[in-house]
Amino acid sequence: MLVPVLLDYDLDYPDEARRQGMEGTVYVRVLVGRSGKASNAMIAKTSGNQILDSAAIRTARTFRFSPAMAGEEVLQSWVMVPIEFKFREVEYTEWFAEVEVLQKRIERQYDREAVDELYELYRQMIFSPWDVRDVEFNEYVKAVVVEGAAKIWESYWSVYPARVVLFVDIITRYPDSFTALKARADLNNFMEQEKIKMRHSLDPVRTDTLINRILEAVKL
Repeated sequence: MLVPVLLDYDLDYPDEARRQGMEGTVYVRVLVGRSGKASNAMIAKTSGNQILDSAAIRTARTFRFSPAMAGEEVLQSWVMVPIEFKFREVEYTEWFAEVEVLQKRIERQYDREAVDELYELYRQMIFSPWDVRDVEFNEYVKAVVVEGAAKIWESYWSVYPARVVLFVDIITRYPDSFTALKARADLNNFMEQEKIKMRHSLDPVRTDTLINRILEAVKL
Protein backbone atom coordinates (compact mmCIF):
# COMPACT_ATOMS: atom_id res chain seq x y z
CA MET A 1 0.00 0.00 0.00
CA LEU A 2 1.27 3.46 -0.91
CA VAL A 3 0.76 5.97 1.89
CA PRO A 4 -0.15 9.64 1.31
CA VAL A 5 2.70 12.07 0.65
CA LEU A 6 2.27 15.74 1.51
CA LEU A 7 2.84 17.76 -1.67
CA ASP A 8 1.93 21.33 -0.78
CA TYR A 9 0.35 23.58 1.83
CA ASP A 10 0.11 27.21 2.95
CA LEU A 11 1.41 27.82 6.46
CA ASP A 12 -0.92 30.13 8.37
CA TYR A 13 1.43 31.89 10.81
CA PRO A 14 -0.71 34.56 12.49
CA ASP A 15 0.73 38.06 12.47
CA GLU A 16 0.21 38.49 16.20
CA ALA A 17 2.01 35.20 16.87
CA ARG A 18 4.99 36.33 14.78
CA ARG A 19 4.96 39.76 16.39
CA GLN A 20 5.17 38.17 19.85
CA GLY A 21 7.76 35.62 18.75
CA MET A 22 5.48 32.63 19.42
CA GLU A 23 6.99 29.34 18.26
CA GLY A 24 6.05 25.70 18.61
CA THR A 25 5.14 22.43 16.89
CA VAL A 26 1.61 21.09 16.57
CA TYR A 27 0.89 17.47 15.60
CA VAL A 28 -2.25 17.21 13.50
CA ARG A 29 -4.20 14.12 12.46
CA VAL A 30 -5.46 14.62 8.94
CA LEU A 31 -8.00 12.59 6.98
CA VAL A 32 -6.78 12.53 3.39
CA GLY A 33 -9.62 12.13 0.91
CA ARG A 34 -9.47 10.28 -2.38
CA SER A 35 -8.81 13.59 -4.15
CA GLY A 36 -5.70 14.15 -2.03
CA LYS A 37 -7.27 17.04 -0.16
CA ALA A 38 -7.55 17.17 3.63
CA SER A 39 -11.19 16.42 4.44
CA ASN A 40 -10.80 16.55 8.23
CA ALA A 41 -8.16 17.61 10.73
CA MET A 42 -7.78 17.51 14.50
CA ILE A 43 -5.10 18.28 17.06
CA ALA A 44 -3.20 15.16 18.11
CA LYS A 45 -0.60 16.96 20.23
CA THR A 46 -0.90 20.59 21.20
CA SER A 47 1.85 23.18 21.05
CA GLY A 48 0.54 24.52 24.34
CA ASN A 49 -0.52 27.70 22.57
CA GLN A 50 -4.13 28.10 21.42
CA ILE A 51 -3.23 30.64 18.71
CA LEU A 52 -0.73 28.25 17.12
CA ASP A 53 -3.04 25.25 17.50
CA SER A 54 -5.84 27.09 15.69
CA ALA A 55 -3.41 28.18 12.98
CA ALA A 56 -2.28 24.57 12.58
CA ILE A 57 -5.84 23.44 11.85
CA ARG A 58 -6.25 26.23 9.28
CA THR A 59 -2.94 25.19 7.73
CA ALA A 60 -3.95 21.51 7.64
CA ARG A 61 -7.05 22.40 5.64
CA THR A 62 -4.78 23.61 2.83
CA PHE A 63 -2.81 20.34 2.63
CA ARG A 64 -2.54 18.65 -0.75
CA PHE A 65 -1.42 14.99 -0.76
CA SER A 66 -0.85 12.23 -3.21
CA PRO A 67 -3.63 9.96 -1.86
CA ALA A 68 -3.12 6.49 -0.41
CA MET A 69 -3.21 3.65 -2.92
CA ALA A 70 -3.85 -0.07 -2.58
CA GLY A 71 -2.99 -1.46 -5.96
CA GLU A 72 -5.15 0.54 -8.39
CA GLU A 73 -7.62 1.61 -5.69
CA VAL A 74 -7.52 5.14 -4.24
CA LEU A 75 -8.25 5.17 -0.52
CA GLN A 76 -9.08 7.58 2.25
CA SER A 77 -6.57 7.45 5.09
CA TRP A 78 -5.50 9.19 8.28
CA VAL A 79 -1.99 10.58 8.61
CA MET A 80 -0.11 12.40 11.36
CA VAL A 81 1.67 15.59 10.33
CA PRO A 82 3.85 17.89 12.49
CA ILE A 83 3.37 21.58 11.73
CA GLU A 84 6.23 23.73 12.94
CA PHE A 85 5.91 27.43 13.66
CA LYS A 86 9.41 28.81 13.87
CA PHE A 87 10.15 32.48 13.45
CA ARG A 88 12.90 33.34 11.00
CA GLU A 89 14.80 36.35 12.30
CA VAL A 90 15.20 39.06 9.69
CA GLU A 91 18.79 39.77 8.68
CA TYR A 92 18.71 43.44 7.76
CA THR A 93 21.29 43.59 4.95
CA GLU A 94 19.89 40.48 3.28
CA TRP A 95 16.36 41.87 3.59
CA PHE A 96 17.46 45.18 2.08
CA ALA A 97 19.06 43.43 -0.92
CA GLU A 98 15.95 41.34 -1.60
CA VAL A 99 13.72 44.41 -1.39
CA GLU A 100 15.89 46.34 -3.85
CA VAL A 101 15.79 43.47 -6.37
CA LEU A 102 11.99 43.30 -6.26
CA GLN A 103 11.50 47.06 -6.46
CA LYS A 104 13.72 47.28 -9.55
CA ARG A 105 11.93 44.32 -11.13
CA ILE A 106 8.56 46.05 -10.64
CA GLU A 107 9.92 49.36 -11.94
CA ARG A 108 11.03 47.70 -15.17
CA GLN A 109 7.67 46.01 -15.67
CA TYR A 110 4.73 45.92 -13.28
CA ASP A 111 4.35 42.42 -11.89
CA ARG A 112 1.51 41.66 -9.50
CA GLU A 113 3.26 38.61 -8.08
CA ALA A 114 6.39 40.65 -7.43
CA VAL A 115 4.32 43.27 -5.58
CA ASP A 116 2.89 40.49 -3.41
CA GLU A 117 6.42 39.17 -2.76
CA LEU A 118 7.59 42.66 -1.85
CA TYR A 119 4.75 43.09 0.61
CA GLU A 120 5.54 39.73 2.19
CA LEU A 121 9.13 40.90 2.69
CA TYR A 122 7.78 44.05 4.31
CA ARG A 123 5.54 41.96 6.54
CA GLN A 124 8.53 39.88 7.67
CA MET A 125 10.04 43.08 9.03
CA ILE A 126 6.78 44.53 10.36
CA PHE A 127 5.73 41.44 12.29
CA SER A 128 9.11 40.32 13.59
CA PRO A 129 9.45 40.34 17.41
CA TRP A 130 10.66 43.75 18.55
CA ASP A 131 10.40 46.37 21.24
CA VAL A 132 10.11 50.13 21.07
CA ARG A 133 13.86 50.62 21.56
CA ASP A 134 14.70 48.71 18.41
CA VAL A 135 15.45 51.43 15.84
CA GLU A 136 18.53 49.86 14.26
CA PHE A 137 16.58 48.75 11.20
CA ASN A 138 15.15 52.25 10.57
CA GLU A 139 18.05 53.16 8.30
CA TYR A 140 17.12 50.25 6.02
CA VAL A 141 13.45 51.21 6.00
CA LYS A 142 14.33 54.81 5.17
CA ALA A 143 16.49 53.66 2.27
CA VAL A 144 13.79 51.56 0.55
CA VAL A 145 10.60 53.63 0.90
CA VAL A 146 9.39 56.48 -1.29
CA GLU A 147 9.96 60.06 -0.16
CA GLY A 148 6.35 60.64 0.83
CA ALA A 149 6.35 57.62 3.12
CA ALA A 150 9.72 58.55 4.63
CA LYS A 151 8.51 62.07 5.41
CA ILE A 152 5.99 60.68 7.91
CA TRP A 153 8.87 59.64 10.18
CA GLU A 154 10.80 62.90 9.91
CA SER A 155 12.39 63.64 13.34
CA TYR A 156 11.32 60.17 14.58
CA TRP A 157 13.91 57.93 12.86
CA SER A 158 16.16 57.79 15.91
CA VAL A 159 13.42 57.44 18.52
CA TYR A 160 10.79 54.95 17.35
CA PRO A 161 10.64 51.88 15.03
CA ALA A 162 9.35 52.83 11.57
CA ARG A 163 7.52 49.63 10.71
CA VAL A 164 4.32 51.49 9.89
CA VAL A 165 6.17 53.28 7.06
CA LEU A 166 6.40 49.98 5.17
CA PHE A 167 2.60 49.73 5.04
CA VAL A 168 2.43 53.30 3.76
CA ASP A 169 5.07 52.62 1.11
CA ILE A 170 3.07 49.77 -0.44
CA ILE A 171 -0.13 51.83 -0.36
CA THR A 172 1.64 54.81 -1.92
CA ARG A 173 3.61 52.93 -4.59
CA TYR A 174 0.82 50.67 -5.82
CA PRO A 175 -2.43 52.46 -4.87
CA ASP A 176 -4.67 50.58 -7.32
CA SER A 177 -3.37 47.10 -6.49
CA PHE A 178 -5.10 44.41 -4.45
CA THR A 179 -1.91 44.31 -2.36
CA ALA A 180 -2.44 47.96 -1.40
CA LEU A 181 -5.98 47.14 -0.25
CA LYS A 182 -4.62 44.33 1.91
CA ALA A 183 -1.88 46.59 3.29
CA ARG A 184 -4.49 49.21 4.19
CA ALA A 185 -6.56 46.63 6.09
CA ASP A 186 -3.46 45.23 7.81
CA LEU A 187 -2.35 48.72 8.79
CA ASN A 188 -5.75 49.46 10.28
CA ASN A 189 -5.49 46.35 12.48
CA PHE A 190 -1.83 46.98 13.29
CA MET A 191 -2.50 50.52 14.47
CA GLU A 192 -4.86 49.34 17.22
CA GLN A 193 -1.91 48.07 19.27
CA GLU A 194 0.66 50.42 17.79
CA LYS A 195 -1.13 53.47 19.15
CA ILE A 196 -0.91 51.99 22.65
CA LYS A 197 2.83 51.35 22.28
CA MET A 198 3.40 54.84 20.95
CA ARG A 199 1.59 56.41 23.89
CA HIS A 200 3.76 54.43 26.31
CA SER A 201 6.99 55.39 24.54
CA LEU A 202 6.53 58.96 23.32
CA ASP A 203 5.15 62.08 24.96
CA PRO A 204 1.49 62.87 24.14
CA VAL A 205 2.23 65.66 21.65
CA ARG A 206 4.75 63.62 19.65
CA THR A 207 2.45 60.60 19.71
CA ASP A 208 -0.53 62.55 18.39
CA THR A 209 1.62 64.18 15.71
CA LEU A 210 2.91 60.83 14.47
CA ILE A 211 -0.51 59.16 14.51
CA ASN A 212 -2.04 62.06 12.59
CA ARG A 213 0.71 61.89 9.97
CA ILE A 214 0.05 58.17 9.46
CA LEU A 215 -3.70 58.57 9.24
CA GLU A 216 -3.42 61.52 6.87
CA ALA A 217 -0.99 59.65 4.61
CA VAL A 218 -3.40 56.78 4.00
CA LYS A 219 -6.69 58.46 4.93
CA LEU A 220 -7.68 55.81 7.48
